Amino acid sequence: LKFRPRLSSVGRADPSGCVRGREGDMSPAIPKVAIPPERWTQAIYGTPETALAKSEVSKLGGMQFDTGYWSRGYLQCIGRGIAHKECVAGLPDDVRVTKQGPLSGNKELSAAISCMSETGSPEKCQKHFDELAKIAGYKEEEKKSSMEKAKDFCNKAGYKLVGVPVLWYAMKFIKIK
Repeated sequence: LKFRPRLSSVGRADPSGCVRGREGDMSPAIPKVAIPPERWTQAIYGTPETALAKSEVSKLGGMQFDTGYWSRGYLQCIGRGIAHKECVAGLPDDVRVTKQGPLSGNKELSAAISCMSETGSPEKCQKHFDELAKIAGYKEEEKKSSMEKAKDFCNKAGYKLVGVPVLWYAMKFIKIK
């Protein structure tokens, strides 16, 4: 990028990059950004609104990483007089990991990934995606019969439906023209 000094209102070049309105009045040029600064934290640590798989914020605190785990094991091994190669080969994995999600080691997920890598077409792999949707808890909307709709309405209305039989009986005596 080339630096081009802006001209002040009186025609002099201003090397600071500021725009001068009146003499001595300087205001910095405001940079144009796609994400406003007040949303930077949300953009880094949050999940986009359009994402179907939301991050589980409660489990983020359970993540851990001990930077001294392997160095302590290595130093203890070297302290016992064992060679470098043997110490490095004998270091155990850190087993204190965060609990994995419901899809880890899942054969349906593996089948969906292999289908997509082989065919490359989502239409051909639809049955695998349907299985993944069932695992994730998504359900197809069920068609309700009119009786089920009436039961749902009565459950929502609750005690307010007590007056319906009274109105039904009263309608015998009231004539609507």
